[in-house]
Amino acid sequence: MMLACLILAQRLRHISGPTNMTNNPRTIRGFIASPGDLAVERRAFKEVIDELNTGFGDGAGVKFEALGWEDTLASTGRRSQSVINLEVDRADVFILAMHRRWGREAPDAQHYSSYTEEEFHRAFDRWKKDGDPEIFVFFKHIDAASMADPGPQLQQVLDFRRELEDSRQVLYRPFADEAGFKGEVDRHLRAYAKGELPKPDAPRDKILLPLPILEEVKQARAAAAQAERRAEQEHHQAEAALARVDELALELAQQAAQAALDGRVEQARQTFAKAHQGTTNLDVLYLAFDFYFRTGDLATSEEMLERRLALGNRDAETADTAGSLGNLGVIYGTRGELDRAEEMHQKALAIFEKLGDQVGMAIEYGNLGLIYRHRSDLDRAEEMYQKSLAIFEKLGHQEYMASEYGNLGVIYQMRGELRRAEELYRMALAIHAKLGRQEGMASDVAALGLVYYEHGEMDKAEEMHLKGLGIEERLGRQEGMARQYGNLGTVAMGRGDMKRARELLTKARDLYAKVGIPYEVKRTQEAIDGLPPE
Repeated sequence: MMLACLILAQRLRHISGPTNMTNNPRTIRGFIASPGDLAVERRAFKEVIDELNTGFGDGAGVKFEALGWEDTLASTGRRSQSVINLEVDRADVFILAMHRRWGREAPDAQHYSSYTEEEFHRAFDRWKKDGDPEIFVFFKHIDAASMADPGPQLQQVLDFRRELEDSRQVLYRPFADEAGFKGEVDRHLRAYAKGELPKPDAPRDKILLPLPILEEVKQARAAAAQAERRAEQEHHQAEAALARVDELALELAQQAAQAALDGRVEQARQTFAKAHQGTTNLDVLYLAFDFYFRTGDLATSEEMLERRLALGNRDAETADTAGSLGNLGVIYGTRGELDRAEEMHQKALAIFEKLGDQVGMAIEYGNLGLIYRHRSDLDRAEEMYQKSLAIFEKLGHQEYMASEYGNLGVIYQMRGELRRAEELYRMALAIHAKLGRQEGMASDVAALGLVYYEHGEMDKAEEMHLKGLGIEERLGRQEGMARQYGNLGTVAMGRGDMKRARELLTKARDLYAKVGIPYEVKRTQEAIDGLPPE
């Protein structure tokens, strides 16, 4: 394995700040290593370098130089890889891009199974010794079916992904296509040039999947094991085999959920891929949907819901069908496809109304409120939130009541009715504190911070956002941490401390990028770009 002998080392920094001496720019050499299945990305790397040099480089006082095997001069009488390795040794930044292939076999390399691996370790060994080069690793998206049944090449890539996660020493990011790759390279090279790189050993993002579903999975696994034993005793081998398959899927789902809770997201991703491959168990598919949604893989999350609907009859008027349709609406809404989202939520609501399912109705009223809020139709949004709140108050569901108080607070804040918004946020906070719901408390104090900011009460605003950040850090929720860093950056801007604002917004941007929320990355980067130069 690629990092089997990894030794954690103290990183030494040798990067000076950007200079304004554009007539004598600092040269930053970037080397790209990749197996043969990423030719498009290699070309894209060179395009990013050229684009940075025509715009960003001049202003930052730097010049980027692209290194790679395409630029290595031919030589005679020398091992070809040793010539490429000289380019690795010159690099200030080493970029490794990987997809399905591990790389071409290296029969003349004693310790490595591919030339790509040799290049990585040459850079990594130099980093352990000198603190250079900076190393970035980018993985192209792999579908869950391939991840569940990889061949030898892909298996080595998957092993490497887990090892990088465990090491927490090398920056790595996923990407979906050429545009995504170019965006990642551009962002990381800009951050390197400005000395604004995030630390790779940031707290892990812990993902707590729904406890009721986890309990159902646990019970279903025990039932499957019992069914298997009973079928074997009665010599019904076909039934025993089916029960065994179901039990294995449930066991893997439990393991994946635990890995997600422990912050081992890559391990959870690979285990979920095996768990839901070919399964007909609805609980396994729901857990997988929730995991992929929380990690930003909306396409696979949607696939899990479509499979649930296919197994349960998409046209059936059942609570399970309505729940899946409502969750599809959430996915569409996250993508910004508001019309499709509204259609799904309306279908789900109609089924819940027919079934007389009060909780389901209230949830869908709340979902529709969010759609109307995004459209700035505040009166209709308030109507939906009030309908939802009335049901939850009648049922005595305090957790949901708190959520609707918070949603109504947003409506009043958008209208400029700040005192009423503050009152609603405090009502939500009191319930969440009573129930011990840390995630809700973090959201509530952040909302209060925004109200204080609009009032011009910067000290109170900062106090609330720091409280929220502390909660998010204890929970290990990097998306929540990103939101609080962004809020604190806004407060710093309000105080005129642009240097502090840049630091905080950069932290927010990098965390949004890590958890895969591109529209927040873009929004935060625009805020950073809008700051005056230091």
